[in-house]
Amino acid sequence: MNNKKLKKWQVITFICCWLAYALIYFGRVNLSVAIPYIQNDLEISKAQVGLIGSLFFWIYGIGQLTNGYLGDKFSSRIIIFIGLIITAICNIFFGFATSLTIMFIFWSFNGYFQAMLWGPIIKTTSHWFEENKKNSIAIILGTSMVGGNILAWGLSGKILSIANWKWTFWVPGIIILIYSFIWLLTVRDTPNELGLILEEQPTDIKVDTSKPYENNNLSFIEVFKETKLWLIVIGCIAQGIIKDGIGLWGPTLLMETQGLNMKSTTTLILLIPIMNFIGIMFTDWLNKKLNNQEKLTTSILFTFGIISIIAFIKFQSFGPIISLIFLSLASATMYGVNTILLGVIPLRFAKYNKTSLIAGFLNFASYLATGFASFITGLFVDKYGWNFVIISWSILALLGILSITISWKLDKKATLDIQYKKLA
Repeated sequence: MNNKKLKKWQVITFICCWLAYALIYFGRVNLSVAIPYIQNDLEISKAQVGLIGSLFFWIYGIGQLTNGYLGDKFSSRIIIFIGLIITAICNIFFGFATSLTIMFIFWSFNGYFQAMLWGPIIKTTSHWFEENKKNSIAIILGTSMVGGNILAWGLSGKILSIANWKWTFWVPGIIILIYSFIWLLTVRDTPNELGLILEEQPTDIKVDTSKPYENNNLSFIEVFKETKLWLIVIGCIAQGIIKDGIGLWGPTLLMETQGLNMKSTTTLILLIPIMNFIGIMFTDWLNKKLNNQEKLTTSILFTFGIISIIAFIKFQSFGPIISLIFLSLASATMYGVNTILLGVIPLRFAKYNKTSLIAGFLNFASYLATGFASFITGLFVDKYGWNFVIISWSILALLGILSITISWKLDKKATLDIQYKKLA
């Protein structure tokens, strides 16, 4: 009886987590569709409108750090509810904004409160699912970003064809507001709250302290040094700038390099989230084929990313479809990298009882860099053109390969050292 009810609530919990993250993406990526209209309405430059996205990413990154810590201390259900309801309010008020300054304020608040979700969602799934399912759950959860992108680009594009750009913020705001209460009334932090028992306790609750390297009393700094986390941070920064660069500027990039109008762009651009979904599912398959060597998987994905970016530069003159295919492939590989680095890697820190904090910190690093890149992208496009920006993405992907490969090699060496000591 427990198993049947547990499976039912595992499905419910996963769906609720998936919807929560998809909807905040809906209330984030809608900006990318509205950018040309905001730019024309306020008569501002790409650098200025890019600064709206930059402020979001900076504040989002800081919020990931602070909220990741809170997520390990307080109820994930309540923290996520607060994040959802304030995200809804910020989107609604952004739609009423008539100046760039007011937009800065509301989109910054939107960034901070959206940061309340990822770490606590990862923590929630770690409580609800068995150890052997966590990797796949974390990766598949990443498809929520795809769902949010489809909503943002697809529905917002339809809205723009019949109404003012402001409705691209009001509609997501209303939907997220309604869902925040569905979340609050449905989800529970752990199976125990429903009288259910997970046969295999999650490792951030049950910690084996018999081994010195599995000491959950270590401080964050000690964990950072011991695990060489800075190498993962470099990978997070690289994928974040590329992934969110395409997410924020993708529609504008295609419009300007391929001479498309907004209607054609919002139709064609839907290939990107579809490819992102395929990229995430491919990542799950590849990671299983490589026996859950997530860092090796990540290095391979970064390599595919470089090939796709270079191909975009080489073949963009062949027309919008070819350009879109390679841009979609680059985005898909970065979404795969994202699900590994920000979804799977933090689960490895459950033995330190720092799952939410590490997820938050890695997001912080990723989005802090992305924030700078969003503003600089607009500046560089105005001054040097799109090819300059795209070449910089390929260089970042190369840095990602190097950092993650080094981290993987160090892990292999550490494993061999432990095995040697046991034999000795």
